[in-house]
Amino acid sequence: MHPFARSIALGLFLAASAAQAAPWTYRGTLNDGGVPAHGRYDFRLSLLDAGGAKSLAYPLTFGGVEVKNGAFAIDVDFGLDLTQFGALTLRTEVAQGGSGFVALGEPKPFDAKAALGSMCWDTAGNAGTNDATDFLGTTDGEHLILKAGNSQVMRYAAPNNVIGGSSANNVDTFGGSSQTIAGGGSAAMTCGSADNESCANQVVADYGSIGGGAGNYVFGEYATIAGGDSNDVTGNAATIAGGRTNTASAMSATIGGGASNYATLYSATVGGGVGNSASGYSLGFATIAGGSGNLARGDFSMVPGGYANQAGGDYSFAAGRSARVRTAADAGESTATCVNNCGDEGAFVWADALIQPFTSTGPNQFLMRANGGVGINTAHLGNHPNLRSAELTVRSINGDPNVDMNLMTANARGYSMAVVPDGAAGAGTFYLQEINAVGTGEPAWSPRLIITPSGQTQVQGGAVGTISDARLKKNIGDIERPLDTLLALRGHRFEYLDPAQALGAAGTRIGFVAQEVREVLPQWVSENGAGYYSVAPSGFEALAVEAIREQQSLIAALQARNGQLQQAVQALAERLAALEAAKEH
Repeated sequence: MHPFARSIALGLFLAASAAQAAPWTYRGTLNDGGVPAHGRYDFRLSLLDAGGAKSLAYPLTFGGVEVKNGAFAIDVDFGLDLTQFGALTLRTEVAQGGSGFVALGEPKPFDAKAALGSMCWDTAGNAGTNDATDFLGTTDGEHLILKAGNSQVMRYAAPNNVIGGSSANNVDTFGGSSQTIAGGGSAAMTCGSADNESCANQVVADYGSIGGGAGNYVFGEYATIAGGDSNDVTGNAATIAGGRTNTASAMSATIGGGASNYATLYSATVGGGVGNSASGYSLGFATIAGGSGNLARGDFSMVPGGYANQAGGDYSFAAGRSARVRTAADAGESTATCVNNCGDEGAFVWADALIQPFTSTGPNQFLMRANGGVGINTAHLGNHPNLRSAELTVRSINGDPNVDMNLMTANARGYSMAVVPDGAAGAGTFYLQEINAVGTGEPAWSPRLIITPSGQTQVQGGAVGTISDARLKKNIGDIERPLDTLLALRGHRFEYLDPAQALGAAGTRIGFVAQEVREVLPQWVSENGAGYYSVAPSGFEALAVEAIREQQSLIAALQARNGQLQQAVQALAERLAALEAAKEH
């Protein structure tokens, strides 16, 4: 028989309490002829005192023990409570095929109390364990560390704290409970905006957690950072989903991601983007969905996105670019006295892509800036070169041919502007009507102004007036030479070269020529942006009245002169008759 060589690896697995006699498993390796043994062998184990001279129990012989690739396992029970002994030794002997036993080296030191004080866990699994007494871990204050590739991958610390990832990650173990770092982190010092900022993840509040990333810091209870880089959560129950250098510093504040965003009052929310800040004056609940450089300052205020927008009032809304609802400071208010009523509260401001700020001027306003035009029920704002792009276009829908806009007061009285088509190609008749919608019956409509497609204008229920109170005037004087001025004007028949330039006035017209009027009454003539003249005969009625007055005065003078002439003729006739009568005599 070849000499045996062995390397012993003890594995003690208790099947009962260590304070009682209990079987244990002895595992080892056996070489036969310099190679791992394979087959069945007989083993004999002797339990000896520390010096190896005195036997403490009868030797145990195990026949036909299977050895595979040099490994074997034997269940051993000496029938003694081994924990009552101090240091012991174990002598191992082996035989094969009926040959005599051969000792495998000197008796091996065996501290039964230390070995039986706990169980070794088999990588192939264990049976017969008791979850009340058997566990992997530490019983002193030290952490339990798991490594892979000789690098720490998980650390467990009391009470109920789990630290994954880098060994630089840390939780507050001085009273902190149920804190979790799932992974990530680094021992480097190059995270965040400063080169010396730690890349380790850190949780220092009960029930706080970090999912991963690097350089993240959780200080609020029940707070969470899912990942990202150099994010800070200091509010209880606050959450940062990811991103970089975000800060959620209030209870229940939330940041979805992005970079350099802030949620700083109760239940404030920033969905993402860059450089956004959601807060509030006292209650919170401000929301920014995304974008960049946006501020939601008022309680319950909102910015859905865009750039450089500010919802500065309570319950306010700002969107687009440079849309700004004034804050309490902007409006000259003190936040100490404007609780629940701060800034331009209730204002809605939407701005287009122009960079210039578009700012509210008071509370509860609805403001829109649309440099390309505003369409209601239409996106067609006109494509003719003489139509402005910055216009308001309202179009009817749902088959209703009329286009209506109602202006109503709180008592259900007001006015309606309406266009009623005259035909398929007609522009329609414009109506300005008084509305009486009091009660539940059909509203009463009273036309006040009617303009037909041909240009005819009707004013119902009175004339068009202008302010003419003497108390509002100065330098009142007579019109000089009104009849000559009126007669210097000349009327003409004409047609427009392009009716579109004359509000659609096609066909033969009568009126003045602006250049001629300008020579007589320049104040009646104005010039538009295209350089064309328009005539607005302001004060025509006064000129006509004074011209008629002057004419009547001339007529009266002529009539008086005519009377005088008639009297003179009558006198001459009477004198001639007298002379004729005297001659006859």
